[in-house]
Amino acid sequence: MSATERTRAQDHTGRTHLRKVAAAKSLPPVTWDRKWGYRLLDNAPEVWIGYERAFFETVHHRVENFIAGTLLPYQKKTPEDPYDRTVMAQMGAIESTLQLLANLE
Repeated sequence: MSATERTRAQDHTGRTHLRKVAAAKSLPPVTWDRKWGYRLLDNAPEVWIGYERAFFETVHHRVENFIAGTLLPYQKKTPEDPYDRTVMAQMGAIESTLQLLANLE
Protein backbone atom coordinates (compact mmCIF):
# COMPACT_ATOMS: atom_id res chain seq x y z
CA MET A 1 0.00 0.00 0.00
CA SER A 2 2.76 2.42 0.86
CA ALA A 3 4.67 1.68 -2.36
CA THR A 4 1.63 2.33 -4.55
CA GLU A 5 0.03 5.00 -2.35
CA ARG A 6 -3.31 3.20 -2.61
CA THR A 7 -5.91 2.46 0.03
CA ARG A 8 -6.40 -0.98 1.54
CA ALA A 9 -9.54 -1.48 -0.56
CA GLN A 10 -7.75 -0.50 -3.78
CA ASP A 11 -4.87 -2.81 -2.92
CA HIS A 12 -7.28 -5.71 -2.32
CA THR A 13 -9.17 -5.00 -5.55
CA GLY A 14 -5.91 -4.91 -7.48
CA ARG A 15 -4.74 -8.25 -6.07
CA THR A 16 -8.11 -9.81 -6.88
CA HIS A 17 -7.84 -8.52 -10.44
CA LEU A 18 -4.30 -9.91 -10.79
CA ARG A 19 -5.48 -13.33 -9.62
CA LYS A 20 -8.26 -13.35 -12.21
CA VAL A 21 -5.96 -12.19 -15.00
CA ALA A 22 -3.35 -14.79 -14.05
CA ALA A 23 -5.97 -17.54 -14.08
CA ALA A 24 -7.39 -16.39 -17.44
CA LYS A 25 -3.91 -16.43 -19.00
CA SER A 26 -2.99 -19.81 -17.45
CA LEU A 27 -0.28 -18.22 -15.33
CA PRO A 28 0.63 -19.74 -11.97
CA PRO A 29 -1.65 -18.79 -9.09
CA VAL A 30 -0.87 -15.80 -6.90
CA THR A 31 -0.03 -17.09 -3.41
CA TRP A 32 0.93 -15.43 -0.15
CA ASP A 33 2.98 -16.52 2.84
CA ARG A 34 4.50 -14.73 5.79
CA LYS A 35 8.08 -15.21 4.68
CA TRP A 36 7.81 -14.08 1.04
CA GLY A 37 4.52 -12.18 0.79
CA TYR A 38 2.71 -12.33 -2.57
CA ARG A 39 4.30 -14.18 -5.46
CA LEU A 40 3.72 -16.16 -8.65
CA LEU A 41 5.50 -19.50 -8.63
CA ASP A 42 5.54 -21.47 -11.85
CA ASN A 43 6.06 -25.00 -10.54
CA ALA A 44 5.41 -25.16 -6.82
CA PRO A 45 2.39 -27.35 -6.05
CA GLU A 46 3.41 -27.59 -2.38
CA VAL A 47 3.12 -23.80 -2.11
CA TRP A 48 -0.24 -23.78 -3.91
CA ILE A 49 -1.60 -26.58 -1.73
CA GLY A 50 -0.35 -24.87 1.43
CA TYR A 51 -2.03 -21.63 0.40
CA GLU A 52 -5.29 -23.45 -0.36
CA ARG A 53 -5.22 -25.28 2.98
CA ALA A 54 -4.63 -22.02 4.84
CA PHE A 55 -7.53 -20.44 2.94
CA PHE A 56 -9.88 -23.35 3.72
CA GLU A 57 -8.85 -23.23 7.38
CA THR A 58 -9.54 -19.50 7.57
CA VAL A 59 -12.96 -19.83 5.94
CA HIS A 60 -13.73 -22.83 8.16
CA HIS A 61 -13.09 -20.74 11.28
CA ARG A 62 -15.30 -17.93 9.97
CA VAL A 63 -18.15 -20.38 9.27
CA GLU A 64 -17.63 -22.04 12.65
CA ASN A 65 -17.84 -18.67 14.42
CA PHE A 66 -20.93 -17.69 12.42
CA ILE A 67 -22.66 -20.91 13.43
CA ALA A 68 -21.72 -20.54 17.10
CA GLY A 69 -22.39 -16.82 17.38
CA THR A 70 -25.41 -16.31 15.16
CA LEU A 71 -27.15 -19.50 14.11
CA LEU A 72 -27.07 -21.50 17.37
CA PRO A 73 -28.60 -18.72 19.52
CA TYR A 74 -31.35 -18.26 16.93
CA GLN A 75 -31.95 -22.00 16.79
CA LYS A 76 -32.30 -22.16 20.59
CA LYS A 77 -35.03 -19.52 20.46
CA THR A 78 -36.92 -21.06 17.56
CA PRO A 79 -36.04 -24.79 17.40
CA GLU A 80 -38.94 -25.72 15.10
CA ASP A 81 -38.30 -23.06 12.45
CA PRO A 82 -37.89 -24.91 9.11
CA TYR A 83 -35.73 -22.13 7.66
CA ASP A 84 -33.29 -22.33 10.56
CA ARG A 85 -33.16 -26.11 10.39
CA THR A 86 -32.28 -25.96 6.69
CA VAL A 87 -29.65 -23.27 7.26
CA MET A 88 -28.09 -25.25 10.13
CA ALA A 89 -27.96 -28.43 8.04
CA GLN A 90 -26.36 -26.65 5.09
CA MET A 91 -23.88 -24.68 7.20
CA GLY A 92 -22.91 -27.87 9.02
CA ALA A 93 -22.18 -29.50 5.67
CA ILE A 94 -20.14 -26.49 4.56
CA GLU A 95 -18.20 -26.50 7.82
CA SER A 96 -17.33 -30.18 7.59
CA THR A 97 -16.32 -29.85 3.91
CA LEU A 98 -14.00 -26.93 4.69
CA GLN A 99 -12.47 -28.84 7.60
CA LEU A 100 -11.91 -31.84 5.35
CA LEU A 101 -10.29 -29.70 2.64
CA ALA A 102 -8.02 -27.96 5.14
CA ASN A 103 -6.76 -31.28 6.49
CA LEU A 104 -6.43 -33.32 3.27
CA GLU A 105 -3.10 -35.08 2.83
